[in-house]
Amino acid sequence: MNDPDVVEIRMRLPAPVAEVFRWWTQPDKLRQWMSPTGTAEAEVDLRVGGALHIVMKSGGVTIHHTGEYIEIEAPNRLVFTWVSPYTGPEPSLVTIELEPDGEGATRLRLIHSGLPGQAALSHRSGWTTMLDRLATCLPVQEAKRAR
Repeated sequence: MNDPDVVEIRMRLPAPVAEVFRWWTQPDKLRQWMSPTGTAEAEVDLRVGGALHIVMKSGGVTIHHTGEYIEIEAPNRLVFTWVSPYTGPEPSLVTIELEPDGEGATRLRLIHSGLPGQAALSHRSGWTTMLDRLATCLPVQEAKRAR
């Protein structure tokens, strides 16, 4: 994608699709990685029309992010709106696509669209850092042993 208002990130994660999906949808798991630095609080009402609330805290700064679930196709697709002080007056849209990639791994594609002006650059950095945190939090799957 070459749209300056869209962030697209692809990465391989060392866990099965269903496990990665849980880390995107369960508050106790989101709290462990959903902030580029510092800590996160998370509230999730996982249903179409349900609310998402993430509070990122770092260095005395608190940033509230809210959203609404638009699509939930467990465990392969999740779409939600994203509103923060840095995304402008209209909600932006986050799409998460998960596909199996080899034995016990997942290909993740994140698309964050509808970002105003310079917000895409900072959001690319933020999402990249958070996805790196997610990768370190996931339980690594042991390769199946040949018998």
